[in-house]
Amino acid sequence: MTLLDQSLLWLIPYALLLLFMVYAMMEFTASLLIVRPHRKQAPVPAEDLLNRLMALNDAHPSIPLTDGIDCDLQMVWEMEDSHSPRRYTLWRSGGSGHLRFLLDGTRHELRMNQVTRSYNFFIGILGWIPRLEFYFGFQAGPPEDSMTKDVRQAALRSGWSVRPVIWWFQATRRGYRFLERLTPPSLRRLPARRFWGILYPLSYLLAMVYLAAILSPLDRSQVLMFLSITAIWWGIWGLLIWMLLGFPPFWQRR
Repeated sequence: MTLLDQSLLWLIPYALLLLFMVYAMMEFTASLLIVRPHRKQAPVPAEDLLNRLMALNDAHPSIPLTDGIDCDLQMVWEMEDSHSPRRYTLWRSGGSGHLRFLLDGTRHELRMNQVTRSYNFFIGILGWIPRLEFYFGFQAGPPEDSMTKDVRQAALRSGWSVRPVIWWFQATRRGYRFLERLTPPSLRRLPARRFWGILYPLSYLLAMVYLAAILSPLDRSQVLMFLSITAIWWGIWGLLIWMLLGFPPFWQRR
């Protein structure tokens, strides 16, 4: 009798392994979005970079960069509500956004994260049909390119890397200090792409080995199924990584 027939408690560690794998996958994907300056470009001090970023307000006065709350800089905006002029209808929509920037002077990285909220409410008659609609949206993660184009260029010209992060606390001072205490000193200097590029395949391997141990002994069809799933999974991810890196011609010698 296999462990699968004895109890379903094996699902708990397997679910934890899958959750960690998904998180490592997200972090690894975000690390592919890191943009680094030219190697010959020496990084300027953090204070000089702050001054250069604040100087961008002259070109974009609509959403200015301001001193951040628990971060170095931030951009905050509100979307005004809109009301429908039709009779017997009420329509409102709006939203808000918060874009955080944190300067990591140790690694010369500009971390940034965007959190947006939006809603849409409609009650009334559309045609001859009464209708009630409500929508609320929340998004968090790497910011939009259109919002941070000038900021990225200013940071790269200053010799700093630009690193979009998934969670808002990764772009705050308290979150940065917590993550630094949580990370062993030997791993702090390891680049994010290499760090998560190791943990992501390792977590996938542990999840598959654990599942194989639960289902053991495996027959030939199950082994082929494991190999097929692995080939399809990493084939898709290989294509995705190649796409996110801009389709580099890796077959050409440099």
